[in-house]
Amino acid sequence: MSRLILLALLTPACIKAPDVVLVDRQTMLEEQVSGELEALDQELREQVLVPTSADFSRGQLEAAGVDLGDDTLSQVTRVHAVLMSELELLDDLLVRRCVGEALTGLLEETPTTCNGRHTAQRTTAAVHRVNRARRQLWEFLARTAAGRTAADVARAWRDAHLEGVICGGQVQTASGAWEVKRC
Repeated sequence: MSRLILLALLTPACIKAPDVVLVDRQTMLEEQVSGELEALDQELREQVLVPTSADFSRGQLEAAGVDLGDDTLSQVTRVHAVLMSELELLDDLLVRRCVGEALTGLLEETPTTCNGRHTAQRTTAAVHRVNRARRQLWEFLARTAAGRTAADVARAWRDAHLEGVICGGQVQTASGAWEVKRC
């Protein structure tokens, strides 16, 4: 009997590993492949080159009739630079319907219609910066145009601005509904 037990112990058994092995945590490579790199994506977006306004010489500005005597030109240039620096991000958000061009002429966040991933904090910050720059521009233009209020300038500015809004961007209609701009 002891020989039988010894023989059973020495004989290779038919034990094998299961075909499926479950792992409860993804490896770093799997996380990278699945797109779990939002922090790196955000960091790269913030380090990208930012477009600035076109440079003009003093002679070109004087030839165009711009008054270079006071500080208003540098104020307009700074406001314009803020608007241009957010252009690429805002075009992307307009097309993905995360923000829209409102009737007021300002940008408005529309998170319920947003498609795709976005960082709400960055979107909100960009919208606030551009809206502040637009208000400053309207106030400056209203001061320089006799008999026009900032609201008048904003309406005229929006009408002209809508022509340049990216195709597929979200725009508010007179009824208050949001629609996609067709080109």
